[in-house]
Amino acid sequence: MAQALQGIARLTPTAVANYLAGQRGLLKSAKEPDGNRRQVVLLRSAPTWEEPALLPWNGGRRARVAAAPSVLAVYQETLSHLDAPGPGSAEDPSLLVLLTDREDAELDPGILVRVYRHAIQHVDNWDLIREIFTASGIDPRLGDETWGVAEALLEAAPAGGWPGLNRQVLSRTHALNALARRRLRLAADSQLDIDTLLLWSRTSTEGPHVYRTLREGERAGLRHFLAEVDQAGPTADVLLSIAEHDEPSVALPFGLVAAALWQHAPAGPEVFRARGRAENILGREFSDEAIRRYGKAAENLVARNAQLLAEVTPDAEKLAGHLGAIEAVRHSPYLPAGLEARLAAVGSAITGRDLDACHTALREVQAHYLAETARIRISRARMAVRLVQWLDTEPQWTPDTAAGALAHYNAELSWADRASEHLEAGGDTEPALSAAYEALAADVRKVRRRMDRAFAEQIAEWTAAGTAPGSMLTVETFLERVAKPVVKSERRLMLLVVDGMSAALAGQLCEELSANWTEYDPVGEKALPPTRQAMAAALPTVTAVSRTTLLTGTLQRGDQKTEKREFSSLRLWSGKKAAVFHKDDLRPAGTGSRFGTDLEKALADDTSHVAVVLNTVDDNLKKDERLDEWDWTVGDIEALTPLLDEARRRGMAVLITSDHGHVLEHRGVKVPTHEVVNARYREVPDGVAEPLLSDAEMLLNGARVVGGPIVALWSADTRYTNRAAGYHGGVHPAEFTIPVLAYLPDGATEHIPSGWRQLTDTYEPHWWKLGTTRLQAAPVPTSSQAAAVAAPQPANARRTQKKAVPQATGLFEITVSPQPSEAEGTLLSVQAQSPLEQILDDLFASPAFSDQLALLPRKQDPERLRQALAALCENNTLPLTAVAAAAGMPPARSRGYAAVLTQLLNMDGIQVLELLPDNKTLKLNLAWLKAQFGLEE
Repeated sequence: MAQALQGIARLTPTAVANYLAGQRGLLKSAKEPDGNRRQVVLLRSAPTWEEPALLPWNGGRRARVAAAPSVLAVYQETLSHLDAPGPGSAEDPSLLVLLTDREDAELDPGILVRVYRHAIQHVDNWDLIREIFTASGIDPRLGDETWGVAEALLEAAPAGGWPGLNRQVLSRTHALNALARRRLRLAADSQLDIDTLLLWSRTSTEGPHVYRTLREGERAGLRHFLAEVDQAGPTADVLLSIAEHDEPSVALPFGLVAAALWQHAPAGPEVFRARGRAENILGREFSDEAIRRYGKAAENLVARNAQLLAEVTPDAEKLAGHLGAIEAVRHSPYLPAGLEARLAAVGSAITGRDLDACHTALREVQAHYLAETARIRISRARMAVRLVQWLDTEPQWTPDTAAGALAHYNAELSWADRASEHLEAGGDTEPALSAAYEALAADVRKVRRRMDRAFAEQIAEWTAAGTAPGSMLTVETFLERVAKPVVKSERRLMLLVVDGMSAALAGQLCEELSANWTEYDPVGEKALPPTRQAMAAALPTVTAVSRTTLLTGTLQRGDQKTEKREFSSLRLWSGKKAAVFHKDDLRPAGTGSRFGTDLEKALADDTSHVAVVLNTVDDNLKKDERLDEWDWTVGDIEALTPLLDEARRRGMAVLITSDHGHVLEHRGVKVPTHEVVNARYREVPDGVAEPLLSDAEMLLNGARVVGGPIVALWSADTRYTNRAAGYHGGVHPAEFTIPVLAYLPDGATEHIPSGWRQLTDTYEPHWWKLGTTRLQAAPVPTSSQAAAVAAPQPANARRTQKKAVPQATGLFEITVSPQPSEAEGTLLSVQAQSPLEQILDDLFASPAFSDQLALLPRKQDPERLRQALAALCENNTLPLTAVAAAAGMPPARSRGYAAVLTQLLNMDGIQVLELLPDNKTLKLNLAWLKAQFGLEE
């Protein structure tokens, strides 16, 4: 057995020493009186010896080792040693070990009789190995390894020996696994997979050094073994080759760059030149497929370890520069350069106003691994594409009534303002994207300037005519029409006045509020679908006029004292308590308090209605600074979160509104005038019937102009006073249109205020949905429609028709409609149905799916669900934020929406939808989805 395994291998110092130590004849002769006599041991071996000539063995003794590649060399070395004078010395030990590959028959008997045991000795390392592994036998396949595996196992043995096998056979896999871990300085229980080796190259200092000092044969043997499929795989060969010929720490960054060069970047002269330079790092030739697989392994590792990617990125970028692969890594789905390139592609698509290219570029950006780190930038890019979609509708708008103007701004133009503010807030560091934003914003301002003037003219005409508001909400009718039904419903009211909040800002807050609150239309006409309402501010649109009017129900100018006095004495309270609280009332009375004493008492009184003025937005407008990224959340409004928590706990109805909106400063022009009392309006001097007006001004008079005629600015890019963060007081639609939000806590079924109807639809205009192809402009409302949303309601219409379904396109929505009429002028019809659409149709028609929907604690928008599921079905694995984006949800709600989807799809313990260990990624098992809900293949 041992002879068959042995072959003619090169003996290592350990093997020679172990052999000598086991030869009792040599040890015995050393103890005899003439024990220092000269001796020669012939050992069967490849006749090479690259180690020091003197070898220590057996407790301080020494032997001289030499190679004898020929019969003559055996003669010469043997006779020279034996016939030398004296018993030997430290530099010329008495024992000579000759390594030879000759056979006994080739040697003269006169020589053999003078050597140890009169023959060439065979070192049976496998006997030693079997003993130290306590194995019952040796796997015969180990004999196929011709690179000295036995000697390596002996040489690498730990001080305490190899772990015993309790008389089992020592398999090839077990032996080589143990050897590889020992040679690479890995823990004894380490998995020998490619991830482990990539991390080893990055974090181990001793292991790569030891590996590089191994004999070439052993390195090749280990590479071959680790490259086997059931070990690290073929990519291990590439990694270990890098470790041999370059700094081991370059292996992982090389993998990321190699993935760009061999997989992601389109082939071309520059790429081929960079590949040639990269191959120098490998030290030997590999196939393109082998390098592609290695690059994929490196990407797979960093995909599961964001911190590792951050650490390795600088090295990868430096390496890309060294290899001339700067342009290639712009195609990487993991490196920052790849993200920048994708953002640049979005910029190019926006510049070209190419919607298909915009949608494709956005999907590519969102699919990049670093998308979450650029959340704000990507959100801004999405807003820009929405504006491209809005401009693509070729919006033309001339309102025929003040009510129509108000409703149209609230339902459509405020969304354009919201998108524009995201762009204006920060721009972008990527030149292509920054230039695209600049040009896009200029085009939007050009379109909006025409519309804003038309809005102001309509308001001026209505105000001067003194026409009654009719069904249109105004600040002076708000309490009577909206608050009074709450009082009559025997439900307590919390009125929150967010001073300065525009309709655009309110729309952003609504997305977050929908997580715990159910929104209602408090005054909409029953003949029309429920919609989010807005009301007209008083003129001038300043706090002293419009807020006082709101809280007193009378057009007047006043202050906090006026508001407090008259609000509590209104007849609509039907004798119950009601009080309004301002900024000073919010300051906690003590360490353990949440609010001021009077507000705490009012909240605790089950018979009291409460109004609270919140000044965060208005205060920010006074500061000469940008409002961060214009990404407002509920938590950004001081005291709003605890007040809402209190209202939900006590089952109160909540009305959130404002006293006026605002315009933000974006390179505004100062208009010179002498009669300035506010940043956005000026009074008309007594006796002046027709004051001089600039192109940016509008004359306003009539009963709703408190204090007499004024001149107000309608252009958003003008002001009277010094620069600030934002302004109000003018007649721009963002200042004049006040959002009205009505909520009840989720699950409320009793004491619903009369006339309140739940909003069951998403409220965004049709062009807001990303992925929408070319659309017609929204129709302008007629006078009879003015109280409802002026923009079309495609989502409602689609829900009533079975075939009206969204077409999945990755992470974004494409809205379709069945055979729209020319008059409707909205969406294009989709004739063919993709396999993905069929899966979704079958899923939504499944009785099991319907049962799961019914179990959800809150009613879900089917269209949002469909968009999210379409994205998951198409991609299988997506970040939480990407799934939320597909459903039109803000990033702040991504985790909550993921929980809804998980509860919906997972039943009976089957993980159809799984949150991966990184807590940031959802994975859908499509096969299990079909099986779980009985979908046809």
